[in-house]
Amino acid sequence: MPKDDRQKKIIPFTLVLGGGGARGLAHIGVLKALEKNGFFPSLIVGTSMGALVGAMYAQTGSAGLVEEKMRTYLQGDDFNRIGLEQFSDSDNENQRSIWDRFSTHLRQRYLLSRSALGTGMFAQESLLHGVTMLLGESDIRDLPLRFAAVTSDLLTGEEVVFTSGSLVTGVAASCAVLGIVAPVKVGSRHLVDGTVTSTIPVPAARLLSPDPVLAVDVRQSMKRNERYDHGYEVVIRASDITRSLLNDVHLKHADIILKPDVAELNWNQFSRITQCIRSGEQVVEENLSHLVKFLVRHPFRLFSWKGVSS
Repeated sequence: MPKDDRQKKIIPFTLVLGGGGARGLAHIGVLKALEKNGFFPSLIVGTSMGALVGAMYAQTGSAGLVEEKMRTYLQGDDFNRIGLEQFSDSDNENQRSIWDRFSTHLRQRYLLSRSALGTGMFAQESLLHGVTMLLGESDIRDLPLRFAAVTSDLLTGEEVVFTSGSLVTGVAASCAVLGIVAPVKVGSRHLVDGTVTSTIPVPAARLLSPDPVLAVDVRQSMKRNERYDHGYEVVIRASDITRSLLNDVHLKHADIILKPDVAELNWNQFSRITQCIRSGEQVVEENLSHLVKFLVRHPFRLFSWKGVSS
């Protein structure tokens, strides 16, 4: 594709894109609306799906092109072979017969058991292949826009931030869903989904840049549940509470928080891409006056873009 050597006058701010599986497709809408209104980040820091969408934008500089490439991939055989949509129930649980719900329950137990007891290498190969299709091989330092992918080291418990090296490896590690995808080995590290240590990586963004932070939160809402019949349900619920509170603490360090209306969607409902993107666009438009008032207080600077044109 031809190179685009245009200059963009940008307000320096860091865009933090959180993890959330399919809900992270809302990031595309956020980027489209920011771009439409003349706002271009000086740095993108992403976790999981936020890392994938952020990397695609940092590489191309076009939210429209990111959307086009993502739609093509999600409609293709390579994505369908991963089979992620098998891991959750249909949209309207209450309207299904008890036998359908029981069948789904058994299928999910089988799939989750196979993932937990297996190596996850097939899913890892599929993930790496998909990320390579979307991004191609390049070094993070060579991207036209500064970018960082946040991952977690399963051995040490440390947060690992990729600011250089293989773009595919960094993004794939950030997207390596626990229990489904095998950890991505980089040297002595065993890297997994960045949401383990930071669903919304505001702390990493603060360490990388002094610029204001605009964070996009696509977490699922904490649903109230009156029944916990099994011990493992109690453990999972306790873990969810801890993670939610930790991420709330992280978000307090952001200057602006945008929350697209996607909290009710499951993490694997990638077929809802249109709804997610529209939600991302809407949350920017609804908060545009606040964004303008905040961001225009910071000085402009010229940024020479050398990305791929759309």
